[in-house]
Amino acid sequence: MAHLLMGCAFTKAVLHEVLARVGALCCLPRPYEDLVAWLSAGARRLQGKVKATRSLLNLTLWRIWKLRNACIFEGATPVVARLVEDIFVEADLWRAAGARALDRLPLHARPPDSSPFTTLV
Repeated sequence: MAHLLMGCAFTKAVLHEVLARVGALCCLPRPYEDLVAWLSAGARRLQGKVKATRSLLNLTLWRIWKLRNACIFEGATPVVARLVEDIFVEADLWRAAGARALDRLPLHARPPDSSPFTTLV
């Protein structure tokens, strides 16, 4: 489990992309941290946004776990960019369901300059 949630290259890439997108690269696991130490200390590195960061980290790890199961049991293919977008879509749903701490992070399911109402010509 520690390898899947911290050590594998796919997870590292997903964590980097998610945390970079919200300006929280300081929360990435450090080489000397084990899973428990990182989960305890990682979010505290972003002052004033600890609860939001913990929520986003938990969501990210949960989605990585779900993708791993889908790869094993359903033959899914892991794609970093697709999972990162799915995480941000899910984060928007969490916010809509009442996870107000996530409002402290710049979450966008789509890039900020795109609009779901753009018409195609």
